[in-house]
Amino acid sequence: MNGVSTMPRINNIRRCSSSATAAWAKDSLAGGFTLDSLKHWALLSNFGQESFEQLKSQEIRRRRRRIDDDENQPYVDLFSKQISDESNDYLKIQPSPSDSLARAFFGSKHFMAERMILTPIYTLSGSSSITLPRSFAMNDRFLAWRVAMKSPLELILSWNVSNVNGVTMFAYDPSLRKVYHGNCINIAEDTIQDRPLAMRGIQLHNRYAQFLLDGMVEEMELSCQPETKTQ
Repeated sequence: MNGVSTMPRINNIRRCSSSATAAWAKDSLAGGFTLDSLKHWALLSNFGQESFEQLKSQEIRRRRRRIDDDENQPYVDLFSKQISDESNDYLKIQPSPSDSLARAFFGSKHFMAERMILTPIYTLSGSSSITLPRSFAMNDRFLAWRVAMKSPLELILSWNVSNVNGVTMFAYDPSLRKVYHGNCINIAEDTIQDRPLAMRGIQLHNRYAQFLLDGMVEEMELSCQPETKTQ
């Protein structure tokens, strides 16, 4: 497994660069599945709270300039794992591989504890679906997440807890036979680095994110088995 986070930085992840993949992923992150691409998307869209269609080109340019100048960069991480040939073949024939990734992630045994905690909260509030959908459409809500961007190879979900905003990303690169799980949170890196307790929290988050990625891949491997394939 490969993983990258802004703190600490681990192995760099290759960009999704094949022509076939690029054509399929034309609506995905500009520049491929990388830390910078995810961070820029989050900042330009205000962590998925705003749609690019609603922003004027002048405002988008202003935000891009601010990203380069801003010293308070948000926390971002990105983890990847290679999948089996069987899982790769299975994802390739899906109409929307990103839906399969999200279902595998949220339906995995590794996510079960968090799902059990969140389900009663959203059952009472009624603000979000508690049933795992077969497909994720724009603005659909599942537990704490809302679909903010979707392409066949990538899904970005936004979330908000109190005054903290963040995005969760799933992606698939058929040419590299890899799946990705990334996060970006509107907490400044400098703030985390200056606080030992916050740094410890990020380290735990990184381990949990890798654990969830492992669970997504395990669930995907089960899904590609002939007796468990979903039509």
